[in-house]
Order: sequence, then structure tokens, then C-alpha cells
Amino acid sequence: MKLLKWLLGIAVCAWAGQYLLALFIPNLMMESLYAVGSRQFGSNQLTVSPLPDESFRAVVRPSPDLLYASCIYNLENGPIQIEAPIPARYWSMQFYQMNTDNYAGITNQRDERDRVGTVAKVTLIGRDDSPRDYPGEVIQSPTQRGIMLLRASAIGDRARQQAALEASRCGPAQ
Repeated sequence: MKLLKWLLGIAVCAWAGQYLLALFIPNLMMESLYAVGSRQFGSNQLTVSPLPDESFRAVVRPSPDLLYASCIYNLENGPIQIEAPIPARYWSMQFYQMNTDNYAGITNQRDERDRVGTVAKVTLIGRDDSPRDYPGEVIQSPTQRGIMLLRASAIGDRARQQAALEASRCGPAQ
């Protein structure tokens, strides 16, 4: 009976510990990424990364077939405007809140294929703002801080894809 109580106690502690780790690790990772990224590149501005190689770690587990750009955002001083030309090959704009959840995204694939050749113009607003107060495409962030990640295919005409990322912008809304 004593052994059964010990095993039950160990099982409960293991479950609780695993649950707590699953709850807090994503937040800790994002806080660390946010702190390092904003210190190195600033916030509310786009940073285009070089083509990943074996030493590239700005993105966790990067694909060598993708080009990356990111905007570490802070909506404390108001909304930000993101503009990005949408090339023909694979491209996506993804938004992550501070617990690593992906809460919104735009792509040039499947149902959004008609976006190719246009410019995505997104106003990113905070959770307390009303989307009706802003024209055009509006995305509401569930957190004041987070990361927007642009990805584009590096296969094929890489120069055109790189130019699309470099022509993109992330900054305070006008």
C-alpha cells in the first residue's frame, strides 16, 4: 500500500510538472526571443535575415529553402502598419503572440492566390482597439507585444523573392 501511494504521488507530481512546463516554457522562450531581438534590431521595424545556413538561429529550426524577415512589435504606442509585396512563389505573413500561438496569417497559397502581385497592407492593432476605427485590412493582436514573421521561398528566382522582402515595411501607422 505504501508503494502504491508513492507511485501515485510520483505520477501526480510528474503530471503537474509536465503541465507547468507546457504552460510556461513557450512564454519564457518568446520573452527571451523578444528581449534579444528588440535589443539587437529594435521594435516596430522590419529586419530581413540572410539566407539560412547551418549557423543561422534567428528562427528556431529554419528551413534552408526559405528567406525570412521579422518585425518584433510593441503596440504600446499605437498601431503599426505592415506593407509587403506578394511575390508569385511561396510567401506568408504570420503573426505570433507572446505565448507562441499563431493568431493570424496571410499567404499567397490556395484561396489567397489572387493576392500575388499585390501589396499586403495590414494595420496591426492592440486588443483594446476597435477594428472599425481603421481602414483596409486590420488584424487585432491579442497581446500588446509579439512577432510578425515573413517567409518567402528561396527556390527558383531568389533575387525576386529577396527583393520582395526587402521592399516590405513595418512601422508606426501613419
